[in-house]
Amino acid sequence: MNKLTHEEQQFILDFYFRCGDQNDIEAGRDLIASNPGAAKLYAHLESSLTDLDHIKYEACPDNLVDLTIARLKLVSSASNVSKSRLHQLLEKEQKSDNSPSEKPAYQPQLSVFPRKSKFLRPVFEVLATAASIALIAGILFPSFGLARNKYRQVACQNNMRLLGEGFASLANDYKGNFSEAKVKVGDPWWKIGDQGRESQSNTRYPFMLIKLDYVDGKVFVCKGNTNAQPVNNGPSVAQMYDFPSRNNVSYSFMLFCDKNVDPFKRNRKIVASDLNPVFEKIPCQQSFYRKMNEFEKVLLNEQLKQMMSASHRGRGQNILYCDGSVEFARKRVIDGDDIFTVHGVDTYTGREVPAGDNDTFLAP
Repeated sequence: MNKLTHEEQQFILDFYFRCGDQNDIEAGRDLIASNPGAAKLYAHLESSLTDLDHIKYEACPDNLVDLTIARLKLVSSASNVSKSRLHQLLEKEQKSDNSPSEKPAYQPQLSVFPRKSKFLRPVFEVLATAASIALIAGILFPSFGLARNKYRQVACQNNMRLLGEGFASLANDYKGNFSEAKVKVGDPWWKIGDQGRESQSNTRYPFMLIKLDYVDGKVFVCKGNTNAQPVNNGPSVAQMYDFPSRNNVSYSFMLFCDKNVDPFKRNRKIVASDLNPVFEKIPCQQSFYRKMNEFEKVLLNEQLKQMMSASHRGRGQNILYCDGSVEFARKRVIDGDDIFTVHGVDTYTGREVPAGDNDTFLAP
């Protein structure tokens, strides 16, 4: 097997991080598909970077400088004690070598001023060291945070690409026959976790990707959503009609109801994105009587109109299009359309539907 060149390795990195020229990204994809060595390198890269998400960065303590100064002073103090002990031993040695009648040729004089200068010098060194530590911490910790956020963003994009491939395969195999997964106009679209035969949530048709083994449950969990837990593909999934809980899905999907056009047949329309910030805190747990809690009305205000998905620190959201492409958008208004709300609606009760074919509404 031929060794990969530096240029080929760069193509693989560009494909993994999706950060190079489009031609380089496609070259990396083709190389991984045709070269076993490239495929092995890509697998090792993905395995190594996946572990980064489990690293927890501790915040720098506020009293780091004070602690450092105190510890260095302790070391300096111990050093002064050792020096004083050394002077005593030398003086004793000199006295033992000279006769009793002779005055030692030299007797060390320890004055106040040298002792003071010896004390001041370590203090200045301690302050310089502490300032360096504070400066380095201020530089490195934000850099680590940015790198971690970038990794989560790229991992989320990979999840969405897999979802796009799954939707395309599902639509091709079932020829758009998803009537049992569609929400009827006037019915709720927010009851994730409801396992009744009639659709009560907008996550029924995405859940079919897991139920029919098109994707793994982990694909529905964004790395930026630390509270999310993936659904485990297994025998129990076959008995379900929806995700067990909203914690199992970190994305919002185009509302799939009996009024709008099949989203899989649209050209360059938005299918999914990171979690809709307008409905991030809707109730989704069952009460003591095994009934879903009622939806609390959401009244749009200026803050809700400006919020981005919380999965990426409110700086934007990944968006999946019908053609399978994914992009990170730093705004929520795409081509004049707010993807998280319905045109002309300011109060939400959990039963809204898009105002038309050009009104993208990602829910919940």
